[in-house]
Amino acid sequence: MKIINSRAFVRAAELSKQAAATTGGGSENLVVYENYDGGQITGTLTANNAGGGQRMPDKENFNCVVGATDEPDEGATYIVRRLTPLECERLQGFPDGWTDIGAWTDTKGKLHKESADAARYKALGNSIALPSWIYVLQRLSLCCNGDYTMASLFDGIGGFPLIWESINGAGSCLWASEIEEFPIAVTKYHFPEPGS
Repeated sequence: MKIINSRAFVRAAELSKQAAATTGGGSENLVVYENYDGGQITGTLTANNAGGGQRMPDKENFNCVVGATDEPDEGATYIVRRLTPLECERLQGFPDGWTDIGAWTDTKGKLHKESADAARYKALGNSIALPSWIYVLQRLSLCCNGDYTMASLFDGIGGFPLIWESINGAGSCLWASEIEEFPIAVTKYHFPEPGS
């Protein structure tokens, strides 16, 4: 998807190519959208690097921002937006909503009312990209004779069990281990323990 606002498709595509040239190429599919905020300049995200504040993204500090305007009289600007957790799941190869497990209880018994985006981003960022591991595990399975089983150490959000069981059948992943609370909850949600 290049843009959300189809009215500005041609201009946004042109701006994306300009941004690709600025960043060294390869960025022609930047996600840009038209942002109206009543003529005011939209505030930037902030990041704290080593305790110091840094404004990003903006034209001076982050060269992937598409900073040209399309219709100055209407206050239109194009900016690169953050990917949603759903888009991150898709980029990693997980099924839609894999980390959106709703209310969950951690190992200490504390109830969390929802799957916070921050926890989902962290879990997905620390996860594996499934397509490359599907390739590896399919070939590994071909080399094994007999019953195929697996255990997953530092499992994350259940990527290895998801792949292994899709290749070798339900129950072929014997156990999974993880230390982070939210990834444990995601894995338990998709692979409930027997008898629970």
